[in-house]
Amino acid sequence: MILVAQTNLRTSAVFRTPEEVLSKAVDLTERLARLHPLMKRWYALPSRRKEACIALEDSAAMLYRMERDIQKARRRFGGFDGFGASLTLANVDNDRDWRKPGVVVLSLRPSLGVHTLSIEGLEPFGDEISSIMLGAMIDSVKVIQPDFACTDVKGRSRESELIHYQMDRRLYQHRQFFGWMGFVPAQVDHAQLPDAHAIHAVDGLGTVIVSVPSVFDPCDDTQVERVHRVERDLASRDLLPVTDPHFKG
Repeated sequence: MILVAQTNLRTSAVFRTPEEVLSKAVDLTERLARLHPLMKRWYALPSRRKEACIALEDSAAMLYRMERDIQKARRRFGGFDGFGASLTLANVDNDRDWRKPGVVVLSLRPSLGVHTLSIEGLEPFGDEISSIMLGAMIDSVKVIQPDFACTDVKGRSRESELIHYQMDRRLYQHRQFFGWMGFVPAQVDHAQLPDAHAIHAVDGLGTVIVSVPSVFDPCDDTQVERVHRVERDLASRDLLPVTDPHFKG
């Protein structure tokens, strides 16, 4: 059983103003809304107790909260002015819906160079979930223009064990993992990645690669081995970033 799928997009760490982050968020969520009705409405999550969610359409409130959070971070860390804006959005605005399947969370953190899109509880998206995840990956790449992207999946085995691909089944400990699908800033084709399920060029930015058909199950040894073959091919072409240069391979 698949519980969570999360796409991770990496960029260089850069300072962004609240206006710049909000513009990216609006652009991306408008694209996501075209993929499924559950992604039509978005809300900023509270950053403190007893604080209400803010609808994305309320740009003034969004900008105020981001600016307030920047100033709070600067005071906390000794006046360092390198902290830029960040934003976390969800497609729900109450605790009741948060506990249901189909919760989507978008996080934009340019100051850290980390951006994520996660879906918890895939059932409401039905058989379309694979194409939705692919569409979301392509749209995210177009808006965020990352240096690299990957997709982690959390599942539950028949023995009720929780399995994360990133933590439990990844091939390399000294490189980024790739997982279900991801992005590399290079033009590649099926001849170079024969084990990949699908390959999509993205507007001259690079290539989105899907490792396996349908939803990737990290509890399935056959699927995991196929993902590993894709990752080996990426690593052999220096397209799977090294995270610890002390190791080789």
